[in-house]
Amino acid sequence: MAILSRSSSQTADAINSLLEQRDVIGLLTIGAGAAGGVVITQRIANRVLPLLGMNATPQTVADGVTSAGVKGVTGAGFMYGATRTTGLGKVLLAFLSVGSLTSAGFDLLGLFLDVPSLAQPANASSLSNGPSASVTTSSSSSTSTSASSPNNSSSGRANPATAGGNNF
Repeated sequence: MAILSRSSSQTADAINSLLEQRDVIGLLTIGAGAAGGVVITQRIANRVLPLLGMNATPQTVADGVTSAGVKGVTGAGFMYGATRTTGLGKVLLAFLSVGSLTSAGFDLLGLFLDVPSLAQPANASSLSNGPSASVTTSSSSSTSTSASSPNNSSSGRANPATAGGNNF
């Protein structure tokens, strides 16, 4: 037995119906709304977080929680707008809010994957019982310099300082 709200189940059924009917316009509206929510919300966070003294790309737990909070508030604003309008605007705002919440969830999940203090257990070196193996690779100095550059990130996010296009 899965724990789903009736609304969530109905939304999934409606999206499945769009897929079955091959409603391209409906699917594009949903996709554009959700993707737009992620993009717009990240751009808002890139502007607001530095004003709050936080990094736009979370490096600490406080950064990640604040980022998720800003994105959650942005999503709530989109939800409020969706309740105050009708038609295509309502659909777009509703899925913009879904994108915002997705982005907030990504930041919270990223805390456990990307923030070093949470991503690696403190006793990681004591967990191995046998001899440790290491891999040595040779690379040119320009490659190693590039790999350690702050512009390269393993989190899958663009560095807001170099991503470009972040000006409203």
